Amino acid sequence: MSANTKSYTCFLWRVACCLLVSFCLLSAAKVNARELSDSSRVTLLTVAPGEELYSAFGHTGIRVTDYKNDFDVVFNYGTFDFNQPGFYTNFVKGKMRYMISTDRFIDFMGEYMYEKRSVQEQELNLTATEKQKIFAFLYTNALPENREYYYDFFWDNCATRPRDVFEKTLGNRIQYHTDSVFFEKNKTMHDMLRVYVGNRPWVDYGFDLILGLPCEVTANPRDQTFLPDYMAKYFDCATVDGRAFVVKKMFLLEFPPAKIKTGFLPIHLSLILLFIAFAVWLVERRKKTHYYGFDFVLFLVAGLLGTLFLSLWLFSAHYSVPKNLNMLWLIPSHIIVAFFLLKKQKPVWLKFYFTGTYILMILLFITWQWLPQHYNIAVMPLVFLLSFRSALIAVHMHYKSQ
Repeated sequence: MSANTKSYTCFLWRVACCLLVSFCLLSAAKVNARELSDSSRVTLLTVAPGEELYSAFGHTGIRVTDYKNDFDVVFNYGTFDFNQPGFYTNFVKGKMRYMISTDRFIDFMGEYMYEKRSVQEQELNLTATEKQKIFAFLYTNALPENREYYYDFFWDNCATRPRDVFEKTLGNRIQYHTDSVFFEKNKTMHDMLRVYVGNRPWVDYGFDLILGLPCEVTANPRDQTFLPDYMAKYFDCATVDGRAFVVKKMFLLEFPPAKIKTGFLPIHLSLILLFIAFAVWLVERRKKTHYYGFDFVLFLVAGLLGTLFLSLWLFSAHYSVPKNLNMLWLIPSHIIVAFFLLKKQKPVWLKFYFTGTYILMILLFITWQWLPQHYNIAVMPLVFLLSFRSALIAVHMHYKSQ
């Protein structure tokens, strides 16, 4: 792969990650239906998280090797066609079509060598019949008429699909003994994301803003397998007909964990905005006036964000975005009310609207720790800012009407 091709691919991946999906390369390894020999192996490959945003959660692939037939291919459920019709519309609607593709193992490893990401391999304890059945399932699934599926970040992704392959082919013969392997306790699906993006403050902040109540459900060990590392743990504790499912594991590539630079944080931006608001208030006091233009911009932006979250709730099929409690402070109606702030003769009801907004913000402060949805700490100064300006608007309108 040339340096230019690699740079272009990374650019596409970065764009997709900002929108909460991960981009992978479409591969071109040719797979033919065949009988596997007695030298065949089926293994699970787990790729460590990387430095780039698209790689923050790692990756999973299924490797099928048959040395006698000179066959070494990775089945990859994490690819899609960037040029598919209605790409952006499908993304917003939560109808992204992903597909299973096939990589030559050497190409698969070359990419992660370039990115300096560790790759662990788990050899699976399967009979010749089971290997053939799994290969046939993967081959059939990779045919053009079967390969596409609707992607879901939590429930149907590049890690859960490989899990489902083995469960569909082995049935209830595969059992999981999760007490024997460490899984997270008392964590929600949202909490599981923080395990990986806690050191990426802006990504964490973005997740905290856009994810709704459906992500606040407790994640049991099976739920945690949407993350490749936990998918590997799930197989570590599995048995098939009483025999250990994983017989050997090793690192094919091993690098130190990716180092993430933090720099300017969301809380810094929130505090700067709050400081600006206090500076505006001091000028207002000195000049005995009120700058409604400042409030117009503030509440318009809050209303726009709230309207975005409401639209995702109503019109998107994404599991994770409905019932977003951030709309309690990013109130969608602000987008309309903000324009009334620019009127010379302001309607009387504005005073009551902003009095209600002030009370709501105070209630959010009081109930902060008991809310069913986690608020990022950087939200707190913004809630205070909105409550402060709401109170000032209500007070100014009250005294001006007298």
